Amino acid sequence: MRPPPNWLVALTGLAGLVLGALLVAFLPASALFHPPGHDHAAHEAPTGERYACPMMCFIGQKTGTCPICGMQMTPVTAGELSPTQTRRMGLETTTIRSGPALATVRAYGIAEYDNRHTKLVIPRVAGRIVRRFDATFGCCSIVAAGDPVIELYSPEVIAAQGELEAAIQLGEGALVVSIRERFARWNLVEIADDILAGKPPRDTVIIRSPFSGSANLSEEEMINEILAVGREVAADTPLLRLVDPDRLTLIVQVPEPRANWIREHQRVLIESDDAGPLPQIKAEVGRVFAELNPALRSREVRLYLEGAREHLSPGSLVSARFEVALGPDLKPANPTDRATWGEFALVPKTAVLSTGVRHVAWRLAGRDAHGAARFELAPLALGPRLEDENGHDLYVVRAGLAPGDIVATQAAFLIDSQAQLAGTPSLLFPLGATAPAAHAH
Repeated sequence: MRPPPNWLVALTGLAGLVLGALLVAFLPASALFHPPGHDHAAHEAPTGERYACPMMCFIGQKTGTCPICGMQMTPVTAGELSPTQTRRMGLETTTIRSGPALATVRAYGIAEYDNRHTKLVIPRVAGRIVRRFDATFGCCSIVAAGDPVIELYSPEVIAAQGELEAAIQLGEGALVVSIRERFARWNLVEIADDILAGKPPRDTVIIRSPFSGSANLSEEEMINEILAVGREVAADTPLLRLVDPDRLTLIVQVPEPRANWIREHQRVLIESDDAGPLPQIKAEVGRVFAELNPALRSREVRLYLEGAREHLSPGSLVSARFEVALGPDLKPANPTDRATWGEFALVPKTAVLSTGVRHVAWRLAGRDAHGAARFELAPLALGPRLEDENGHDLYVVRAGLAPGDIVATQAAFLIDSQAQLAGTPSLLFPLGATAPAAHAH
């Protein structure tokens, strides 16, 4: 059989196009177009209700079948959980309690000598070192008051001894007193008294430490041997730096929001990795610096430690724990005086959903006879975040919850997600999510 001619095929196609156009023009629009997911057997849902398929691939405001997977749409109800749903979601709740705003602030630092108690041993006369004693060798030698430091050959002292002998022989009482006072200013009065007692002059003098402490030579001083035998020292040249090993200082950086809670002179609990808690060391806040560290967003806090000799060494890593309390105005209170503390509603951090600007919790509104729970959204105004001694985070509630309210902790995010699906108020949608059909016009 021969195929039809090309002109006949073209004429047949053109006739089909004309007939299709006429059919479209004269049929009603309702017979041709249906909204997505529309089912002729379906009916409009009450205003505010939303429906979703079991696969959650489509959410709408009408019943019927899902336009994507074809499954039946079911209503989404916010905040209502059956006992089965409660069990599957792992729902946990807690009761809002009232209490003081107590917090634990932790910080870390390196222990150093407390330089408020540093003392210098200096000679009052010039001379050449002819001998060194134990205090000048290395670091951390314990020096008692009166211990020898160096022995000097001092022409100035030798000359003064001769002047004193001559004054004694001449009977110049006033001159004798004047020369003895000169020896006293040099801290060498015992030499003058020996001359007055008839003892012979000395060729050298011993410079002794008037203080007790731990020798603290710097690395440069040890390398360069500032106190080497044979070197000359001028009057008032620092010979030895003595520190108190029982008194240390600790400088820590406290985050900006927490630093405002710390008061000067309050007691601090410290501990080290090797020794653990050190309650036997008295530690208190010496100074809270007013300036902020812009890089760390923190404030420097200086602690003074007493009784550290047997427990800590300079260079030890130390953990400081500040127990703080807030007054009714949320300003620092005396942590040892309960009368100064404020009383607030406290909510666990796990119960709070937050965008950083808006904060909400899901409060239990009631239970029915079958054990189903109904939750409602509670917008919150929060105060500072606290950490208790067990490491649990709490928020001070300024408004939104009251003591005795029950809120969801575990699964609160799932309840909020359910509210978003239902189009009711939630964390991200304070007035409720707008249905897709609302913008159709």
